[in-house]
Amino acid sequence: MSAKENARGQGGRKESYRREMEHVQAHESNHAPAQAGLTPSFEAARAYRQARLELIPLRARDKVPADRRWQAREYDDAQTLERAQRGGLNLGVRLPADVVVVDVDPRNFPEGHDSLAELAAAVGLDLASAPHVITGNLDQPGHHYYFRKPKGAVLLDSVEGFEGVEFKSLGRQVVAAGSVHPTGGRYEWAPDSPPLPEMPDLPPKLLEMARRPERNTASDAGEISPEQLARSLEHLDPTEFRDHDKWRELMMACHHATDGEGRQEFIDWSTSDPAYADHEWLVGRRWDSLHSDRDDAVTIATLRKHLIEAGADVEPSDPEDDFDVWEEDAEPAQPQRRRKFITMDELEALPPPKWLIPGVLTEGSLAAIYGAPESGKSFLAVDMSMAVAGGMSWHGRTVERGAVLYIAAEGAPGLGKRVRAWKVEHRAQGREFSFWLDRDELNLAAEKDGGVRAFVREVVEALGPLKLVIIDTLNQTAAGADENSAKDMGRYISSMKRLRDETGATVVVVHHSGKDLSKGMRGSTALLGAMDTTIEVERSTDGRSLVAAVKKQKDAEREVPMRFNLEKVAESLVLRATVMADAAGEFDGRADLTLELARQIAAERGGRVALKELAEILCQRDGVSDKTARRRIEDAVPKGRDNARASGDGGVVWQEPANASNPKLGIDVRTEG
Repeated sequence: MSAKENARGQGGRKESYRREMEHVQAHESNHAPAQAGLTPSFEAARAYRQARLELIPLRARDKVPADRRWQAREYDDAQTLERAQRGGLNLGVRLPADVVVVDVDPRNFPEGHDSLAELAAAVGLDLASAPHVITGNLDQPGHHYYFRKPKGAVLLDSVEGFEGVEFKSLGRQVVAAGSVHPTGGRYEWAPDSPPLPEMPDLPPKLLEMARRPERNTASDAGEISPEQLARSLEHLDPTEFRDHDKWRELMMACHHATDGEGRQEFIDWSTSDPAYADHEWLVGRRWDSLHSDRDDAVTIATLRKHLIEAGADVEPSDPEDDFDVWEEDAEPAQPQRRRKFITMDELEALPPPKWLIPGVLTEGSLAAIYGAPESGKSFLAVDMSMAVAGGMSWHGRTVERGAVLYIAAEGAPGLGKRVRAWKVEHRAQGREFSFWLDRDELNLAAEKDGGVRAFVREVVEALGPLKLVIIDTLNQTAAGADENSAKDMGRYISSMKRLRDETGATVVVVHHSGKDLSKGMRGSTALLGAMDTTIEVERSTDGRSLVAAVKKQKDAEREVPMRFNLEKVAESLVLRATVMADAAGEFDGRADLTLELARQIAAERGGRVALKELAEILCQRDGVSDKTARRRIEDAVPKGRDNARASGDGGVVWQEPANASNPKLGIDVRTEG
């Protein structure tokens, strides 16, 4: 199936088979002791169960599933393990939609190239952080690297230019560690492999590169399902299709018959020929090069011709598929799955939650920011969003950078001013931000969830994986819903969870408090119960500051309240963290803000900044005169190291001459700690 084989025409596969058999015979001679004594090890099975991955039985010393309908069949891990131990079978991992395995076969690298290293460099793929299995191929080991991805992201099986690297996810399986390769070696965890539950996210750049485009489907393509194809191919002997042209014609017919969906079934059938057992990647590449919408496409008629010659025909669909279904406006039935019970050991092995914003938001969680009207809730939401989207610290806390979707159902016209002011405040006008805005109508509490499903699907297809989604506000995205109804809020919560699960993001809803702020969020307590984190925002009576207090933090201790001043910058307001105090009268807010700015700028410049430069920054930021800026600095920053003043992060700040022997050279603002 290589280019060299194709050039030979009808004799290509036969000649390849002869060479392959000679190689296999020599290999069996060289590795006879290993093949004779090595049996599967099942010690690694626990790692897959801890990561909530399903195990399926494979044929002994093979990569092919032992069961015909392995993709649809329900398996019990304990029964699968017992069956494999009893029959000496290999184990496979049936991959879910949110896991992708980067399957590497160095034998298919172009001469003089390392496709894996080139891909890693091109997209920032950190292989050292990914759980890693080394395959048991004694000729040249391959590699399986495990990553997480959003459930809704459908990937290509390979990317042009990186031959020998394949992406496997939902509908595919990989051989589990402990299994025995056909050449006699064992699949093993790499010595430096991280634990399987600690799978990292697939890099956004690679996710975008490998995203599967929408198919241009031919009107007559896709007449049968992949399941029908698998059952139909059981009537054909793959060894009878070693003639390349005959095999390729059948592949084209199968591709058209399933509209490209029967890829894995055709690969499994082709590689069941011992001569091509290790050609999975090559068969997949050939399959991916086909297009079912071509005018000259080979159709299902060719598949039927081969089946009739073998005394069979295309297998019919399951009986329930032969009847039209009356579609009613009802909730779609959810597929029934076996419950996955875990042991105490597996529970203790689960990785702890990761912080998106340390002390405030965890990754992949549900959260609410609530407060009275005009309390500053949206300012806080924008402040967090910009820090995450730009990968900048959030008031001294290192955040996890990633794409942000801001659903601005309330106050969208003013959001542009807030974003511009934030960039000015943080001197980030030239920085790249992965920030997306949605202003269209959205109802997350609708009785029929078709609109929510379509919205989430569009988000995943258009934006890919996200780190943070802000919904501003609940009231504007719950048309017709009763906030006091547990049923209505239950639908809203389900929509938030769907958005979280499909994008991988932390989903934060901005909501109003009740008339009595001490009683928390307005409406049904179902909303509070579903949140991992809630943040209460209360504005001061003079409107110049606000306090954000974490009221619920499911997986960690609650942070102490955070105080911010609302300061005018450009055409909007921004949040500036202040030194915490027990009472508002204990500090001069403006002096503290100037001190914190001096601390930040001096620290960024190696511990000192010229007084003149600091004054210029204040003038530009606040629109004040040089005289006013210098007076603020004089009021906030004392002179002399002995009089240094403590900043909010524990450092100290003071003024001193730039050159002690020559005071005319100006004054510096210094910082330490």
